[in-house]
Formats: sequence, structure tokens, C-alpha cells
Amino acid sequence: MRNKIEINKRKKIRAYISVRNEILGIVLLLPAVLSLLIFKYLPVAVGVFESFFKIDIVNLPGDFVGLANYIRAFTDKQFMGSIFHNLKAFVYSLAMNFWIPIVLAMLIDEIRKGKTLFRLGYFIPACTPAIAMTVLWKYFWQPDYGLANYFIGLLGIEPQLWLSSEKLVYFCMYFPGMVVCGGMNMVIYLAALQDVPREHYEAAIVDGAGILQRVRYITLPAMKNIIVLMLTLSIIGSFNLMENVLVLTGGGPANSTQTMYLYAYQVGVNSMDYSYAMAMTTIVFVITMILTIVFNRITNKED
Repeated sequence: MRNKIEINKRKKIRAYISVRNEILGIVLLLPAVLSLLIFKYLPVAVGVFESFFKIDIVNLPGDFVGLANYIRAFTDKQFMGSIFHNLKAFVYSLAMNFWIPIVLAMLIDEIRKGKTLFRLGYFIPACTPAIAMTVLWKYFWQPDYGLANYFIGLLGIEPQLWLSSEKLVYFCMYFPGMVVCGGMNMVIYLAALQDVPREHYEAAIVDGAGILQRVRYITLPAMKNIIVLMLTLSIIGSFNLMENVLVLTGGGPANSTQTMYLYAYQVGVNSMDYSYAMAMTTIVFVITMILTIVFNRITNKED
């Protein structure tokens, strides 16, 4: 009888502790959830709502116009052209900035001594404010007094217009990522490599597998989930691109780097056509969400 009473008491204590921990977890998460609701989801909802109106600042939200702003967006040649610019930015980002951190992580993982020093050396530039780095690179690419023309001049190459050239501007925008080498991404990939058992590599070497075979059949499959995640973030980042372009080119030359968000920002700030700007940002949000979902489903099917 006493044993049953003791067991019941223990069950009640465990149940009490479990409920208490759940309540504590909810209380601790509440500030973060409220912050997301107030500063993330609420502005998105308000923006979608206002996109169906012709905003009147004096008498908000203004006149209801239905889908007029969306129809205008899809018939706006400048906005439709900006979609191509976002796609072009994604291609350059994938070609110049996505694979280099993976290769660097593999190389650093092979280092037996000084791995922490190399990891720190590549990670420190990632701690620098992005806008500050962008401003510095803007001066680097200046055709009149920038270091880029100075360096190529030493090789006997004629000065280039760089950011003012439609042919070179995307290269200039993504070249800093090759130099800085995606410090944050490299550390993430390196962390993923730490979970790969060394025994797999040793067994592969015993079986006569070369370095390319080990990378293909051991390293890349082990990093697949992280690579898919980073590629998803790259898609989102490419379609949310605005600040760097605004600082480097302002959308030029000849609107060749004007992204969807940048165009919406310029319409909202310069023309004060807020409802149309909200409609364009909503379209960007939907496009990004659809691409992300499709990409994740494709990668999940491959699993």
C-alpha cells in the first residue's frame, strides 16, 4: 500500500515538474514570439492589406482599388525587368560565392595544426558590418581613383569602368564574396564536417579511394542537409537583395542592377506611391516563398 502511495506521489511530482517546465518554456519564449508577431508578421500583414488600397495619408487606408496595384505591377516593364535582375544576381551568387566556402571548409578541415587560427582568420571579416564593407568596396571599384584600376594597371591592362559597366557590374558586386570567402558560411560548413566520422575516410583510403572520390561519396553526402539549407537561404537572399545594390550602384548603370525590392523602395520613397510599393513587395514575398517551397520539395524527393 505504501509503495502505491509513493509511486502516486512520484507521478504527481513528475507531472508537476513537467507542467512547470512547459509553463517556464512558454514564458521564456513569449518575448521572442511577441517580437516576431509585432515586428515581422504584423508589418507583412499590414503591407498586404494596404496593397489593395490607394493609400491616402490623411484618410488611411484610402480608397479600395482591389487588384489594380498588382495588375499595374505585372504590366510595369521596369518591375518585370527587375525580376530578371534578381535571377541574374542569384546565378552570380551561386557561381562566385556559394561553392568557395564549401571548398575552404574542406581544406581547413584537412589541417591538423592551426585549424582554429585559420577558422578565426576567415570568420573575422564576417563580423564587419556589411554596409561598411560595401562602402569600402565601392571606393575600391571607383574608375578614377580606386585600387582596382591601379592593380590591373600594374599588369598593363587598360582602366575599366567597373560599377558603371553593365558587363562588369555583377562581377564587381559579388567579387567581394570571393575575397572575404563567406566567413560565416565557411564556419557553418566546417562545423558540419566535424560530424563526419574519421573512420569513413580511413576506410575509403584503405580501399584506394582518391580525394575526389572521398569528397563525392563521403563529404558531400554528409553535408547535404547543410548545403540545401544554405542554398535555400541563398535563394531568399538573392530575391531580398536591396541594401548592397543601393549603396554600390543605386540600381545603375541604366537600371541594370535594379532589383525588385530596390524598385519598390524607390517607388515608395521617391514617388510616395506606398500602395503600389506594398503590392510589389507582396509579389516578391510570394515569389520567394513559392521558390523556397518548390526547391525544398525537390530536395526532399531526392532523399
